[in-house]
Amino acid sequence: MKGISVSVVGGSGLAGMEAVRLIHGHPDFQLHTIYANRNAGESFSNLFPAFRGTIDRSFSGMDQLLNDGADVLLFALPHGQSAQPIAAVLDDGYKGKIVDIGSDFRLKQADAYKTYYGYEHAYAGLLDQFVYGLPEFFHDDIAQSSYVAVPGCFATAIQLALLPAIIRDAADTYHITAITGSSGSGTGLSDAVHFSYRTGNMKAYKVLKHQHLGEINQTISTLSGHDADLRFTPVSGPFVRGIWLTASFTLSHSISLSDLYNEYYKHASFVRIGDQTPQLKHVVGSNYIDIGWQQKENAVVVCAAIDNLLKGAAGQAIQDLNIMYGLDEHSGLQQPGSVL
Repeated sequence: MKGISVSVVGGSGLAGMEAVRLIHGHPDFQLHTIYANRNAGESFSNLFPAFRGTIDRSFSGMDQLLNDGADVLLFALPHGQSAQPIAAVLDDGYKGKIVDIGSDFRLKQADAYKTYYGYEHAYAGLLDQFVYGLPEFFHDDIAQSSYVAVPGCFATAIQLALLPAIIRDAADTYHITAITGSSGSGTGLSDAVHFSYRTGNMKAYKVLKHQHLGEINQTISTLSGHDADLRFTPVSGPFVRGIWLTASFTLSHSISLSDLYNEYYKHASFVRIGDQTPQLKHVVGSNYIDIGWQQKENAVVVCAAIDNLLKGAAGQAIQDLNIMYGLDEHSGLQQPGSVL
């Protein structure tokens, strides 16, 4: 009998869909309720036919959320939309755990939301209650917390690819280019996801000013006590899932990258360090991040690949929940990436 009940708030989105799938297959979690206002009353498997005969229950409306009795509320709402319902359930006396895949509680300073997201945070008093859910660097904090904010997909890839080097102050400037699939734009209709615009095409956007820089800079300051010069160019790619990035920098002092990365990630369940630069397909469908690099004298190029919907969203949320409940981090997340 599965002992931990989990409700997914925002189960009609792509990250929410993946969260539902992972919870359904988890040995210790039991799917409790799936919420989605626009699709309230509709069957989950009608919206996502791949689940016919597996998950056929209907979506509940968000107006039922205050009546939820699950052990965990996992929020997978669009950015900026989870703070209000989370505040409401907490005001109503909810005593369970909360994991938020959205951006609403990643930053600790309320004014940073104005800088990086363009709006004033209406529930700034809750920011300190949430722990930043990057397991490889904040495992103990996650284990002791009831409220976790899951890092963004770009932020996850960039931080895991570069934090060991940044913490050791390995370089002055890091030039990052990260290519993301169309699923990172969600299910809404726009040029960003329209097949006619996306296929056979590449496009840079939010150059040097992507919102995930806020949480990355916050982590760097927390872990190292200093700032880092990150020059980040996000790119929309002609594929559906995943993020593939390269980061180039010039070493400011002699350092063994192999020793450094293997030391930082020796206990990291989902970080795979390789001798070769990674391929995106090998991580799509999994919760792994593959990291590799090439070095010529003091010039370094680090490459990394993740599935944006799993390690960059729902998979990392389940990994956080496993830690919060003292379970094996791999529990429910053992599936490998693609071969072909």
